[in-house]
Amino acid sequence: MKYCKLTLIVLLLFLSNSKAHIIEICPNPYESDGAEYVKVFCDKNCSLTDGEDEIRFDGTVVAAKDRDVFFKSFGYYPDVEFSSKFALSNSGEEILLYQNGELIDSFTYGREGFNYLDDGVIYFRNGNSWDFRYQDWTSFEPLADYVRGTITVSPVDYRIQAEKELILASYTFTDFTLSELKDEGVKIEVFVDASPVGGIPVEEVEALRGINAHFLKSNSFKNFHYKFAVIDDQKVIITTENWKWDKRGYIVEFESENISMLLKNVLNHDIIYDGESASTGGLKGEEMYSTGKEFNFEGSVEVFILPDYNPVFDLISNATARLYIQVPYIDFQWFYGTPLLDSILSAAENGAEVKILLDGKYNAEKNRKTADFINGLAERRDLDLEARIMKKLPLHAKMVVADDKSLITSANFNKYGLKLNREVGIIIHSEDASNFLAEQFTEDWDDMSYNPVYVISAITILITSIAITYRLMKKSSYAKEKTENKTIKGKTW
Repeated sequence: MKYCKLTLIVLLLFLSNSKAHIIEICPNPYESDGAEYVKVFCDKNCSLTDGEDEIRFDGTVVAAKDRDVFFKSFGYYPDVEFSSKFALSNSGEEILLYQNGELIDSFTYGREGFNYLDDGVIYFRNGNSWDFRYQDWTSFEPLADYVRGTITVSPVDYRIQAEKELILASYTFTDFTLSELKDEGVKIEVFVDASPVGGIPVEEVEALRGINAHFLKSNSFKNFHYKFAVIDDQKVIITTENWKWDKRGYIVEFESENISMLLKNVLNHDIIYDGESASTGGLKGEEMYSTGKEFNFEGSVEVFILPDYNPVFDLISNATARLYIQVPYIDFQWFYGTPLLDSILSAAENGAEVKILLDGKYNAEKNRKTADFINGLAERRDLDLEARIMKKLPLHAKMVVADDKSLITSANFNKYGLKLNREVGIIIHSEDASNFLAEQFTEDWDDMSYNPVYVISAITILITSIAITYRLMKKSSYAKEKTENKTIKGKTW
């Protein structure tokens, strides 16, 4: 409710100098179609139509199908009820806004327009374009604080320490050390996804035995993929890993009462999605490492919750000196346009050195195609942009260095991680921290990683050279043999 009011205020300010605009449309709300509505801004002499009926109005109007049903869903009454003829189709239609008989604005959803059709989806104007959110999504704002913290690079032998209370969120969880903390009297509460890909790991069943665990499932959040912990209301841990430390990943630790409270509030809300876990899957398996790097930093950090707030595209597109992206994979598919690809290209066009490092073990074939595409694009546009595949060890990190800022997040770089999942991220405003992460990136970039375009080209050249050499040698050998035979034949017969 708070989110809806805030959105309306911002949009009204944006539209204050405009004649008329459609603001929001919710054609297929949860529970009952009686709550479907349209929000419109207009100064005077306006009408809204779907081709079957029209609504005449002045000012800012919320028009709903049934005022009482709408109130139950959204907590306030609409300004206008529309007739059943105007009812919004769940499969899509076009809404037209007229002022003084002139077509001013329109929005189409469905087959010929915005094609994301789900129960509970609200389409809303975002500047000059359209976006969507779900009816039950929250509106947690990002929170900044000045902290002293530590960045740890995995693989590493890492253990959670707590004195009184540990609240932990993860996509999956297979760390058996929680039982030790519980035996020491630590109050533990764990939030995990109820239906991860492949099912609940067998190790998770054992690791959470006797632990207060919540299995989260929602129609609007495709997965609960965040990875963080709040310890003793003070210490915060944000990581790229599912509390397994056998792949390249990153852990950020710091103390902040304010950010601790933010993350606890997120979980206090998300507990409404608590339910039964899905079927059990296979074994994850794990190797422990005693190696690892640590770096202490000091500076401002900004913690954000997805999909409530997404600074990732802006962080990337605003880079002017360097942009290093280290992720398991990248998928440029989106609901409209290609905002992730556009952001990367913007950084390159800004003059930034852009390097993208992708996993070479679990996503090798897909990532080779992605790297080929990126490198081909860079060559055609003459950009300082390159992608490589990391071969040194499995890559699970989601890390970005953009000039003197760095991002560590649970979100994969696709439409699920950056839009549809529940995720967490932290932007660190520290040149020293960014330099440390850039050095680690460079080490991974140079050590046993390769550019598939160049490698394939080199292999092709090598094979071609061998083939040509072999053919020449064979031809030479055949010619020599033929000459010798002629000589022998002349002497013998």
